[in-house]
Amino acid sequence: MDTLVLRVSGMSCGGCEQRIGAVLRRVEGVREVAADHTTGAVRVHVGSALLDRGVLAERLESAGYEVVEGTGR
Repeated sequence: MDTLVLRVSGMSCGGCEQRIGAVLRRVEGVREVAADHTTGAVRVHVGSALLDRGVLAERLESAGYEVVEGTGR
């Protein structure tokens, strides 16, 4: 399983963390999501399927958040 780490702005509470988790878990290939509003980090564990980081950013933006930085697998 690979891990993507995204920096996300707009998270301000535990409710945001839960919402981000719910949004990203609907993306095919996402296995686990851990969001932390205090650091702005979202760790996304993906299966062996190739997952485009742009799809994650698009889903987050449609939910009202902004991906400001992404780091490798």
